[in-house]
Amino acid sequence: MDKQRIAVDVAVLGAGIIGSCCAYNLARSGLKVALIDPARPTAGSSGACDGFLSVSTKAPGITMDLAVASRALYPDLVAALGGEVEFERQDSMLVVEDEADLSKIAAHVDTVRATGSDIAMIERRAICTHEPTLNPDMAGAALTRGDFKVSPYRMTFALARAALAQGAIALWNDKPVAFDIAGGSVRSVETDRAIVTAEQFVFAAGVWSEALGAMVGLTIPVVPRRGELVVTDRLAAPPRHVLVSAKYLTAKADPDAAKTSPDPLVRLGHGFVLETTATGQCVIGSTRTFSGFDRSSSAEGVGAIVSEAVRRVPSLARAQVLRSFAGLRPFVPDKKPIIGRSGRLSNVLVATGHEGDGITLAPITGALIAALVRGQSASLDITALTPDRFATAA
Repeated sequence: MDKQRIAVDVAVLGAGIIGSCCAYNLARSGLKVALIDPARPTAGSSGACDGFLSVSTKAPGITMDLAVASRALYPDLVAALGGEVEFERQDSMLVVEDEADLSKIAAHVDTVRATGSDIAMIERRAICTHEPTLNPDMAGAALTRGDFKVSPYRMTFALARAALAQGAIALWNDKPVAFDIAGGSVRSVETDRAIVTAEQFVFAAGVWSEALGAMVGLTIPVVPRRGELVVTDRLAAPPRHVLVSAKYLTAKADPDAAKTSPDPLVRLGHGFVLETTATGQCVIGSTRTFSGFDRSSSAEGVGAIVSEAVRRVPSLARAQVLRSFAGLRPFVPDKKPIIGRSGRLSNVLVATGHEGDGITLAPITGALIAALVRGQSASLDITALTPDRFATAA
């Protein structure tokens, strides 16, 4: 059977929140877009995560700069989408359990404050005044005012729908199987059901990016990093803030510690984080392990998440766990996302490797890719994020 032939300006491969945001920005600018995914929006990482949008949990440098820019874009983007995506302000607290970590977190707070964020350390005796649900034995905390949260499911689908409303073509459950390459550029992608010719291509395939890159000879070293989450029933008095442990930052930034540490929590990459949903339920995490493409949650991981959450928020001992689930974060060895144009294939751009920061960084990533596709200058210096950095290292 002959496959459908489609001609567009830009083919976006991957319809998670990053790909959908790229497609939305491109279609809104007047380009004809095909949004291609082997499954559907939210079938991957974007449908298996929390929706906390923050700056304080990001690594200082380019990732934090991206988060600041993205946070500024979110309100207008949500307003333009016009749908209910459960976007709302929720202040957050970075909780310090050990006295020995206070100086490190104070230094981190100074770095975050320098970005213009409203963040400050609070003393131990004031912690429960701000957050009555917290265990008073915590050593200290940093309070951030002006953080947000969003429903990852709703946001991803809203972006995909908005892209389609602007004329984009959706090819769901349609897997790329081959590319036609000539003269240092990609001419078309063949999927299970279609042959899509495009002027430019955006690779936004999340944890599947390495395999996609290999199909065209690009090195995109994205590795799946599993994260487990637990969802409770509704609490009568849920936490007022998004709660994040200082140890969450360590687990996120130091994956090698899991290989050598005798501490079972470190080996699981555990870092406490809690977000209260619009319905009063708690989404609690999380773990960080390299388990291939296995998305099953483990008894060990769920047990650690629950016991550590109760230790910090004692009232959770009375909550019922409704379900647990796991997702795969697109991890890059140098811990920075990959955003930019390929130097090897002139019409291929890459937007992937955001690890656990994809929900926060989607708006700025979509805006940057749209600017590069249209031949405009990026609003931030993203030289360090080029996909060519891996080929050079090799």
